[in-house]
Parts: sequence; structure tokens; C-alpha cells
Amino acid sequence: SICGFAYARFKLSSVFTVADTLIFTCSIMFWWIQEYFFHRVLLHSPFAWIGKSIHQNHHDKTYFHVSVDPPALLLGWLFAAHLILKSILPWGLCLSATIGYAGAGLAYEWSHYIVHTKVKPTRIESSTNPVVATLSKYYSSMRDNHIRHHRIDDGNWFAFSVPAMDDAFYTNPRVEEMSRRVSQRPRVEK
Repeated sequence: SICGFAYARFKLSSVFTVADTLIFTCSIMFWWIQEYFFHRVLLHSPFAWIGKSIHQNHHDKTYFHVSVDPPALLLGWLFAAHLILKSILPWGLCLSATIGYAGAGLAYEWSHYIVHTKVKPTRIESSTNPVVATLSKYYSSMRDNHIRHHRIDDGNWFAFSVPAMDDAFYTNPRVEEMSRRVSQRPRVEK
């Protein structure tokens, strides 16, 4: 678990070096990039495989449903990532990278669960606390982006943790234009 990796890292040394900070940050950024491409390229791929069918089942459900990956998948993914990091990085940096990667993964799982509930964040952009205002705006953007992916067109809006990635990879069309295009498509029975 993340706590076990954190315990091992701080037992090794309580000093978090510049290298640790850099590798921690890079592993979070790597999560965001692989999350986007895994979703776009593999989970919406033209070929059939188990991951695509599980993801299609997720799309076939009503939008508001409990959406949590099973613990075996989460832990298996985390330990596979940790073993890869362990094979290429010194132990201390491996632990820092694993903590960042696992933290980003946990944030994704929690956020994905929340956006599939009827919890609608109150937009508090006018809050006197700039952190609260920024987080509120960010979460609302994440939720809106994911709703578009499910309800308007699953061929766009693949980004989750960082909705701006859809701008970078040209998968963030104007909602009005996409809605019009989708409404003009012939209906296909599943």
C-alpha cells in the first residue's frame, strides 16, 4: 500500500532530496499521460480485449453508478509499476516514484468514483480562500469533462485527472458542435 511505501521511504531517510521531489513529480505526471493514452488508445481501441469489454460495460451502465476498480486490479497494477520502477531506479528514488504514482492513481480512483455519483460540487470561485476556489473549479471541470465523454460522445473527452490534456491532444471539441454532430448520426442498436 502507499503507507507501506511511504514508511519504507522515510525509514530509509527522512530527507526528501531534490531528486526525490523531481522523481515524485515526474511519476505523477507520467500517471496523467498514461491515464489519457490508456483510455483513448486501449480502452476505446478498435480491437476486442478484456480491458475494452470491461470499459464498455462501464459505459453501458447509467452514468450515476458505483464505479470502483476491484482491489486486486489496483494492487496488481501498483505492484507491477513498483517492480518496473525498482528495476530502473535506485531504491530511495524507486520508493519516491512509487509513492507519487500510487498517489496519483488513488486520486484518480477516488475522483472517478465521486464523478459517477450525484454529488455536484458547488462552484466556489468567489471564495476568499484561493485554494478552495481553485480546487472547486478544477473538480467541476473534471466532472463536466467526464460527463461529456459518457453522455455526448465517447470518442472525445478522454482526459480525466487533467482535463486540459484534451486540449493538447485535440479531443476537446465545442460541446454544441459535437452535440449537433452526434444527434445527426444514425442510431445503431447494440
